Amino acid sequence: MPNDRKAMLAALQALGEVPDVWAGRKAVMHALGLLGIESAFFLAPLTRDPRVGRVILTVGMSRVWERHYRARLHLVDPLPRIALEQPMAFTWPWDIDMDRLSHGEQRYLAIAAQHGLAAGIATIGYGPSGRMGFLGGIWPRPERPSDEDLMAFHQICQVSFVRYCQIMRDDFDVPPLSNRELEVLAWMCRGKSNPVIAEIIGVSRSSIDTYIRRIFAKLDVTDRTAACMRAYTRGLVVSEEVEKRVERAEQIKRDNFPG
Repeated sequence: MPNDRKAMLAALQALGEVPDVWAGRKAVMHALGLLGIESAFFLAPLTRDPRVGRVILTVGMSRVWERHYRARLHLVDPLPRIALEQPMAFTWPWDIDMDRLSHGEQRYLAIAAQHGLAAGIATIGYGPSGRMGFLGGIWPRPERPSDEDLMAFHQICQVSFVRYCQIMRDDFDVPPLSNRELEVLAWMCRGKSNPVIAEIIGVSRSSIDTYIRRIFAKLDVTDRTAACMRAYTRGLVVSEEVEKRVERAEQIKRDNFPG
């Protein structure tokens, strides 16, 4: 936590009451500024598959980095993946085992460092229905952030993402999807093709095509990427990571409390 705890608590309270996304971005940067962070980026929805479309909001970042990140670099950025494996905020490069990264991921961090992202803090915020968002902030000092800094950063991310989910829910009401449409949507968001979904569910390819057209119409989208992005944002589906965590929790419960 920064030296002025009252200022941070006030910033968190204000963050939880912002009226829209853009006001939220301003409030997030005010709170991060109390930690000395002036540049940050936000990704949502967060899944283990980087090919799933994401909203990307940036403040104070290199425009060259942002342009290339939107185009291709997001596919090899290891930070969101690492964040999925961490219970709290972590730092880069201090908390990253470079030997566990692929060549492409190591190359990404080297490129990012050239554009001002040599060091920072990252974490995940959790929202309703298994939704997750990622916040990364550029650390301006040479020493590693303190544990109090990491805790404050995590709180900023959590409060801001919950409010983001509330705003997005208020801004967009989804017509009810049938159980079959939700099933098709879930498989689609896992990257399955129409023929594969038809085989999994046990219906014809033409039936899957019909379901997907209905899904697109109800979600007001025209392609699979936009449909999955909206589905994750609205909590219509959850990521495989969330499902695995639920399964692990259930297994632990069965092991500890048999019968």
